[in-house]
Amino acid sequence: MTEKSTITNEMNTMEAVVKVLEESEIEYLFGMPGGYMGELYDAIYDSSVKPILVRHEQIASIMAEIYGRLTGKPGVFTAQGAWTITNGLMGPLEAIQGSSPMLILTDMTDNAPYSHHGSYQVGTGEYGGYDVKKVMEATMKYSTVVHNPAQAVQSVQLAIKHAIEGNRGPAAIVFHSSAINGKVNPNASPSIYNTKKYFVNQYNTQDKNLLSNALVKLKNAHNPFIIAGSGVKVSNGYEELQKIAELLGAPVGTTAQGKSAIKETHPNSVGVIGNWGQEVGNKLLSESDVILVIGSKLAPTDTCNHAKELIDPERQTLIQIDIEPKHTSWTFPIDIPIVGDAKNILSDMITLLSDEVKMDVDTVKKRMDRITNMKDEMNFMYAEEMNSDEKPIKPQRLLKEINDFIDEDTMITLDAGENRVYTVHYFKSKAPGSIILPGSAGGMGYAVPSALATKLVNPNKKVMAIAGDGGFAMTMNGLITAVQYNIPIVTVVMNNSALGWVKNAQGDRLIASEFKETNFAEMAKSMGCLGYKVENPNDIQSTLEKAFSSGKPAVIDVRTTDKESYQKVMYDLATSLED
Repeated sequence: MTEKSTITNEMNTMEAVVKVLEESEIEYLFGMPGGYMGELYDAIYDSSVKPILVRHEQIASIMAEIYGRLTGKPGVFTAQGAWTITNGLMGPLEAIQGSSPMLILTDMTDNAPYSHHGSYQVGTGEYGGYDVKKVMEATMKYSTVVHNPAQAVQSVQLAIKHAIEGNRGPAAIVFHSSAINGKVNPNASPSIYNTKKYFVNQYNTQDKNLLSNALVKLKNAHNPFIIAGSGVKVSNGYEELQKIAELLGAPVGTTAQGKSAIKETHPNSVGVIGNWGQEVGNKLLSESDVILVIGSKLAPTDTCNHAKELIDPERQTLIQIDIEPKHTSWTFPIDIPIVGDAKNILSDMITLLSDEVKMDVDTVKKRMDRITNMKDEMNFMYAEEMNSDEKPIKPQRLLKEINDFIDEDTMITLDAGENRVYTVHYFKSKAPGSIILPGSAGGMGYAVPSALATKLVNPNKKVMAIAGDGGFAMTMNGLITAVQYNIPIVTVVMNNSALGWVKNAQGDRLIASEFKETNFAEMAKSMGCLGYKVENPNDIQSTLEKAFSSGKPAVIDVRTTDKESYQKVMYDLATSLED
């Protein structure tokens, strides 16, 4: 019997929409009231859905994207139409490329029945106004305009369905004022049903013979290799990835966005592969004969721009697991495509490895010895700069001090720019799923709002944001939100008074890439946070201790050198293979 809808009486449109959010077990509404979306806030006044008020729509959209990424439920972002399509698109852009479920609720501010007359701020796309719907169509997995109350309710239900099923992503509802101003009648047609009944079980895996065939290839390989992408994190398949790697004795290299899909302290981990990867990971990948790709689109940056020395379908057997059929055989032809949820497929493969396609113990040991020896020979995730006492502080030394300080219960969010590249390359994750970064669209200003959402989802974990001074300045108003809602995140700013990536790419022709030195510690204090300025590398760990033990939002402004460059981190494929 179909579960009944909680919409049992006539009610305002937005009250009914909130019922849909409650039926979907959505906890937070990230955004700012404005335009007709103020009606949505009025509707959640007595609801279980909690509003998180921010100081800029960009913060809200990123928080919603991260909430969706971490929970699998759509993070809900709302704002007035004009500012949704201007200030609020960073989160959805990361979501559409990184498969995070989001629900965007916005309006046309069109003042029906005068919508067609181009009234103040009108966003219908008609003469005299901008077009909210057209922008939504260009940036969403699914978007629609709703014109009446029943359509509004059912379209929100379908948008949630689109956001969470298959290849997850952002879905948007653009409300015409005629929909917002009406009432929902549960006894009218079309009928309204409980939201959860629209969701389907998408986790059925492929047939046993296909999985067995893939496992036989991996079993008989001379040098198997596993590439773990962000799809492992999306499916929460951490335990399954680690288990199958252990059973096969296979090295696991992650994409940059997949970093921490397996903890990098694990014997099977060989770090990140591709442009920003470890020498040992790329070396083992280049020498492999069977590759299992899990939840990765195999983007150019993950494969050193499709270098045949790294991945070559003509000399290697490729097996790919992805929930989206279009992703398999997209960038490379795949010998065995397996479509479905990564966690469940890996679970089925583990059962087959244990019961039928059993691995030889000596083979597994031989494979593991090879991984261990190569990691030792190539100084896995080590650099001499990590021991430098120079001032300003080298980013490698800063990351070493952070790595030595944190434990397995610490989650780290990153920004875009050189700080992200340094962390991806030098920082050794200690727990699966502990690194969150904007590696899909890759916009600056991500670290602070990501940390805020991460702490809301994981209140018992320590959460640290690592940002460059450029990215931090873009969204540091998120610290005010941290103070308002008592969200105790610690933010570490790599402050080299420059847009490091841009500056180092310019060579000797520097222009518009350097900043006046700024004291972010003092600015943090003015917003109600704790603020610390660190110039000596030997003070980093003691400052981290003070910041985390305070239980308050804190900013650690670390004066870092501008003499280090992302170019040092880039993997030199030709030189490495010669060696």
